[in-house]
Amino acid sequence: LRGSGPLVLGMCSLGQVQASDEPPCLVPDGQCCWVRTSIQKGADLIDGSAWIAAFEQRLTRAQQAVTTAVPGRRLLRQTLSDGDNPHFWGGTTADNASNHVKNQILKAMFEECGKGPARPVKLLTGHEVLFWFNVGPPGPARNRVYVTDALCPHQGVCLLSGELKDVEDLASSSKRGMIRCPRHNKTFDLKSGESPGNAEVLRVYPCRFEHGYWYVGVAASEAQEAAVRAGITAGMESGGYSGQADMVVDEPEQKRPRFNDPALPSTPLRNELRSTRTLVHHATMG
Repeated sequence: LRGSGPLVLGMCSLGQVQASDEPPCLVPDGQCCWVRTSIQKGADLIDGSAWIAAFEQRLTRAQQAVTTAVPGRRLLRQTLSDGDNPHFWGGTTADNASNHVKNQILKAMFEECGKGPARPVKLLTGHEVLFWFNVGPPGPARNRVYVTDALCPHQGVCLLSGELKDVEDLASSSKRGMIRCPRHNKTFDLKSGESPGNAEVLRVYPCRFEHGYWYVGVAASEAQEAAVRAGITAGMESGGYSGQADMVVDEPEQKRPRFNDPALPSTPLRNELRSTRTLVHHATMG
């Protein structure tokens, strides 16, 4: 199981819930609150390794078509480590494809399959997250599940349309699951959320499998606010909520007061602005 410590249900552990009981939807656990999702088994998730294999297969065919149509064509390759030793795209493999070609393949795959490399989930607390599966360091299947924000922290692009990678980590002699945003090619680590060479950090969430469901950990303060908006405060106090909740969107505050609001106090300026205004002709010079 990912995460440490038991899931607390009131004064008992979630593991002590009777088999006939419905597992709670919200489980307070100190500064964290575990939120139940509808995901119960691996088949509910997208196999990241299989998705990468299918993507590279399509990419190789597309790259072969490009190099055959334009023999000897070379494109400069962007690199961080070899600034004085430029690389070129000229081969027929997926590694030699440009990001433009990759983005075209990503768009075509999403339109044909109707899904990306991750499973989108909207939590009861209103968080929109993505479940990533079967990428990163080898190990048990439950240890290869990651949860991140659905949107890129740079400009809010949905990462469901991005490129999933299994990158070799030379420092640890292992693999790292990475996601590349298709807009500005920023790459984020699915485990830490860090982006090499960039200041933006993708938010990641702890997750664990309990009682036949995957739970996602969010800050207790965020879960409490969502519970109050949804009218399920009692469920938070008793350890969980097993019903459905309609999330309420708060009305955004107005950036500036409206002068025609009768609730505002009267002032000479507001009275003048509230009065009926008409356009008049004025003589101008020139």
